[in-house]
Amino acid sequence: MKSITTTLAALALACAMAPALAQEHAAHGSPAGSTEKASATAATNADAVMTAGEITRVDARGGKLTIRHEDIKNLEMPAMTMVFALKDPAQAAQFNAGDKVRFHVQDEGGTLTITRIERAK
Repeated sequence: MKSITTTLAALALACAMAPALAQEHAAHGSPAGSTEKASATAATNADAVMTAGEITRVDARGGKLTIRHEDIKNLEMPAMTMVFALKDPAQAAQFNAGDKVRFHVQDEGGTLTITRIERAK
């Protein structure tokens, strides 16, 4: 009976550790630099997700824009009007209410921040 208990305990431990071991193996078993390349590719793809919108209010002093926007795909957010902080607050002075824009927004510590913005063509 002791042998069965020991075997079952070892099996339970192996099952519990399997996901961590697989993750460790994947991290060390990949070619050098591929993790960094994958991260860089993911960041590039994230920046490529641009959302169309129209500026309804500019807060140049606060470095914020209020934008009526389409669905923000990278955040799985439906269309609405809301206030966004600008990563570069000085950019607020370049825009006016009524400007049509395309922008990329990210959740940075709970603050929705525009990391890239351009006038729509």
